[in-house]
Order: sequence, then structure tokens, then C-alpha cells
Amino acid sequence: MPTLPQLKFTGAVVEARLGSRGTAAPSASSRGSKPSSPTAALTPRAAYTEIWEQYNYDQLDCAGASVSRTTIRSNGLYLPVYSNAARLTYVVEGECVHSEVIPGCPETYQAFQQPGQQYRGGAAGEQQQQGSRADEHQKVRRLKRGDIVATPPGFVQWFYNDGNTDLVLVTLLDTANSQNQLDNQDRAFFLAGNPQRAQEPREAEQKQGAEVNYNNIFSGFADEILQEVLGTSRETVERVKGRNDYRGHIILVRHGLEMIKPLSYQEEEQQRHQLTNGFEETICTARLRENMANPARADVYNPQAGYIRNVNRLNLPVLGYLYLSAERGVLYRNAIYAPHWNLYSHSIIYATRGSARVQIVGNQQRQSLFDGQLRQGQMIVVPQNFAVTAQAGSNGFEWISFKTGDNAISQSLAGKTSVFRGLPVDMLASMYQISRQEALKIKYNRGDELAIFPQGCRPQRAMIRNLRRDA
Repeated sequence: MPTLPQLKFTGAVVEARLGSRGTAAPSASSRGSKPSSPTAALTPRAAYTEIWEQYNYDQLDCAGASVSRTTIRSNGLYLPVYSNAARLTYVVEGECVHSEVIPGCPETYQAFQQPGQQYRGGAAGEQQQQGSRADEHQKVRRLKRGDIVATPPGFVQWFYNDGNTDLVLVTLLDTANSQNQLDNQDRAFFLAGNPQRAQEPREAEQKQGAEVNYNNIFSGFADEILQEVLGTSRETVERVKGRNDYRGHIILVRHGLEMIKPLSYQEEEQQRHQLTNGFEETICTARLRENMANPARADVYNPQAGYIRNVNRLNLPVLGYLYLSAERGVLYRNAIYAPHWNLYSHSIIYATRGSARVQIVGNQQRQSLFDGQLRQGQMIVVPQNFAVTAQAGSNGFEWISFKTGDNAISQSLAGKTSVFRGLPVDMLASMYQISRQEALKIKYNRGDELAIFPQGCRPQRAMIRNLRRDA
């Protein structure tokens, strides 16, 4: 079991030592968290990727993570890539097909072709073994808005936007994860393309000197070695190495991408809930995706305030392997997310819609570490044990929060599960030098409400009267 990150605070300076989360323990200092936009970008023709890099953001260095936002246009293919960092990718907008190549697992999607006919595809076992084999590959799954997908270090993954609108992905790259044996820099290893040559830094990035060094993994091997191991011509080897390829890491497939199509999203969900035996639960059949957008599956729901959905190792077991989890929240107009803190994890919050006033409070500041607006497209880090609250703006507020723990538990300061509920009323009265009646209000004012509250909600006076009567 991984040990907890140890935080060291010096005045207004926050320093983190995340030892067991990675072999190269990151250290950083920051004079406060603040919303931020990306500083580096890769801009191929079919899309662009924006990156929040650790060396530009002390708050990310503190959390031992990087964040990227990728926009892929219709028919854009995010080329196969693997990384030293565990990844969580959230679909902000659009839909796509996605696959991860799991080492040592069979190609369960197979297609067979009759003489003179084009091939037809499907999952293994659905096709009759007749005719010639046209293609086979590992499972391809469909992703839509609200889906989150987990990718272990070293797993090759790709995305293809087969929809008619832009696909927007936000990805956490957990470089301080204990499975990363390199340094805390995110290292993407592409199997094709030439990302470094396609890089087009924006003016702001050039001022800051931001640079992204991603390249095709084949480009460094000798031609004759690749010819021998791939059994192909020198011309093909040059194409594999991307020697004259300037398309970058996301390419446009002009006439569409032909593949063995996955099941529809609804069929995949139905298949997921079918009973399976223990033998089938292997790494090759591990579920890597979970949808977080359905209010009916919310962990906390208030019809006047909004809802919160958590994904962790309990409902997506692969996260127990990655030591990561996520929270998606929706606050309606002016609703409030009660002050709370994470016991075991940092929280990297990305605003997907609307805006909110966010306050972050540490243990040595009389004022907030941060008190300001978090708007759509911005990111902020909340360190472990720092308390945070948010109040939605007039257009509401939606967010995805990546957490550096596989079952990130939070403790609220208000509501049904608040820390006050666990303390005696007389103790509260003594702590704050208030009357017992006021202590009862603090403890029970929110009644049975959990975590999120509508603005202007009246106190639960009936409950308080009953408690006074029974006392």
C-alpha cells in the first residue's frame, strides 16, 4: 500500500515531497494556487494539443502531474502513443472510437473475407471460420461526452474522431505515479508521425520558451535493422520513421478510417452488465472506461443544486492499479459546493462549462490561498488536505477533477456528513465560544443535505427544534 504524500509548509510557500508516488520525488514551491491556461502546444493540421507543463506551473509540480487538452477535428486520428505516465482522459465534447493495445493479449476483433467480397468484421467468435482473414486487432470501444478512460503506463492507445463535430479531450498525466521509473517529465512515445517537426508554438509560448519534444520512436533506429525485423523495403522503412512526414501527432484521414467497428455504445453498456465468470476477469478483458455524465448514477444529487459523480477503484477497478480516481460535478446557478478537503490525494480541477468562485484555504494563511474565478477551460490544483469550496456563477458550473489516489475520500465542513456531525454539541459551543443553540445550528442547519446546496436555502428549523426538545 502506497504511503501518503508528505507536505511541508513554510509560511505562504507550499512544498511537496511525493516520495512513494514516484522514484523521482518532485519538489516545488508556490505562493498560491491560481487558475491557469496551457503554455505549450502541438498544432498539426487535423487538431491541436495544449499542455500545462510542470516546469511552468509550480502547483502541477507539487501534484506531480501534467495536464493536456486535445481538440481533434472530424476524421482526425490521434496516432498510437504510449507514455511513462498513468493517464486519465475525459471526453469534454464529441465522440470517437478508442483502443488500447494491451501487451500479451489476443486480437479479439477479427474480420474474414470471401473471395471477391469486401471483408466484414466483428468480435472474435461471431464470425464463421471461412474465407481468408482480412484483418484482426484488439478491442475498439466507443467514447462519448462524459466518458473517462484509464491508460496504464506503456499501453499504446489511439483516438479517431468519426463524428461530425470536434472532439475535445482533457488528460491527466500522473508522472509521480509509483509505476513511473523515469523522471517527472511526461514522455510520449509515438509509433508514427513527426510531432516535433509539426510543432508551431504560439506567440505567448515563444515568449515563455515552451518546447515540446515528442518524436516517432522508430526514427532513432538504423534503417537496416528495421528492414530486417519488419521484413520490408527501405522505402517503407523511411515512411515508418517519418523522415519526410510533417503531419505531426494527429493526422487527417481524408476518406475515413476503415476498421472492424465496435459495438454501439448502448450494446456495449448492455454487454457490460451481463453476468460473467471469474475466469473472464483478466487484464485482457479489463474495463477501462466509465461514463460520468448520467445524473441517475450520481453519488450526490440535489434537484435544486446539482450532482456529483465519483469514479474510483470500486466502480472502475483498473484505477486501483493506477492509484487514481476522478470526480465530475455539476452545480446549478449560484449553488455552493460545501468546503471540504481530500484526505489522501491532490485534486486537479478542470472547468468544463460555466464558471465559479473558488476558494482554497491552507493551514498557515489567514486569507485564502486562492479566492477568484475559475472559468471554462482553466485548471487549478488543490493540494492534499487544503480545504476548497466553489459557488457557481449565473450560468452554472461543471468540472472534472482528477485525484492522485484510487479511492480519494473527502471530508466536508457542512451538511449531513460534515465533521461537525461527529463532534458533541457542547464541544462546538466551547470551541467557538457560542451558545448551545448556535452550536446546534452549525451542526444540523443543513439537515440531510449532502455536500452541495442551493443558494438561500432556509435552515432546517424543525430538526433543530426536535433536537432541543429531546436534549
